[in-house]
Amino acid sequence: MTRFHNRDSAARCGAVVLGALFVAWGFIQGCTGSDEASSSKAPAAATIEPVEGMKYYVGGPLMKFDKYGRMRLGGFNGEISTPTSRGLLLGFKKNADSTFDYRTWLNGAIITKSTGFLDSDGMLWYSERINYDANGDVTVRQKFQYDDQKKIMTSVLEHVDPKTGEVVKTTTQEIPYAPTDAEKQALEEDAENEADPAD
Repeated sequence: MTRFHNRDSAARCGAVVLGALFVAWGFIQGCTGSDEASSSKAPAAATIEPVEGMKYYVGGPLMKFDKYGRMRLGGFNGEISTPTSRGLLLGFKKNADSTFDYRTWLNGAIITKSTGFLDSDGMLWYSERINYDANGDVTVRQKFQYDDQKKIMTSVLEHVDPKTGEVVKTTTQEIPYAPTDAEKQALEEDAENEADPAD
């Protein structure tokens, strides 16, 4: 049996197939091209403006025991000459009256801001601490008052709605300067676990 081929219909069929392939290729290139362009550009980190008198650190805080036996921030590691927008950055400024301004940033975005005073041993005692979300809005505000006669610290913790700025929850707590017996026991157990970790 002899089969006759229609050259015009074959050419039309080939053109349709090639056209469809070309459209599909263009669509795929458009999608992957935009993905490659967006993924190849890293988002720009915010520039941190230096604060006069503030020192900057990337090595982390140094925790020490104060004279009452509580762990407090007592210094910093890894001082750098200018603030960086990469990773975790700590900024600390000591004022002439022994008050301080302490801030932390993550990839250029502010995450905490604290004020307070230093005791005679150089330990940090907070007056106020503020936490921020990724948009730079306040989420938590904590204020501290100290009664040196009773040796009691009062903490007022406010949870803030970042959209409205309204306080949604407040918690007040009295904390003795010296750790309680239960806290001391927990510290001892932590020290033992660090010295002899379980397998």
